[in-house]
Amino acid sequence: MMKVFFFCICLVAAAATLPAFDLWQHPESAERNSLFVTAAGPEISISDGFEFQLVPQFTFDYMLPFRFPLSLGTFFKTPSPNLKSFGARIAYHINLDQQKTNLYVLYVFDFGFIRNDLLQRYGDERQPLRFFDFRIGLRRRINHFLFIQIESDFQFQGIVLGISAKLF
Repeated sequence: MMKVFFFCICLVAAAATLPAFDLWQHPESAERNSLFVTAAGPEISISDGFEFQLVPQFTFDYMLPFRFPLSLGTFFKTPSPNLKSFGARIAYHINLDQQKTNLYVLYVFDFGFIRNDLLQRYGDERQPLRFFDFRIGLRRRINHFLFIQIESDFQFQGIVLGISAKLF
C-alpha cells in the first residue's frame, strides 16, 4: 500500500501545475498515427526500500488512427543476457490540455512465461505469470521529437525512467 501511495505522490508532484483534462481527445504531444520508441533502463524499486537497478527495456507504442486516444504497443525487457520479459501494451491517453505533457494509463500483458521451459533447460529462472499488470505513465516533451518518460513498474513496485522518441 505504501508503494502505491508513494507513486501517486510522485505523479501528483510531477503534474502539480496541470489544468483540467479531457478524456475524449488526443493529447497534443500524442496525435493520431504517432509512433513512440522508448529506451528505458533505470528502475527504482520502492517495494523493499529504495533500490536502483539498470535493466534495459524497450517499448514501441503506436497511437491508433481512431477518435479515442488509444495506443497499442510491445515491450522487451532484458534483466539478464536472456530475453525473459516481452509482451503487449494497450494504453489510454488523457489530454491534460498542455502541449508538452502526455499522461496515460495502460495494461501490460507479459508473454515471458512462454519461454519458461527453454529458460529452465538452460539453467535460468522461470518467469512468473503476469496477467494483471496495470500501470500509469507520464511523458514530458523536451523538443518536438524527444520526451522524458516516467512509468510505474509491475504492480506499482517501482518506477522506470526512460527517453522516448516520437518517430512520426
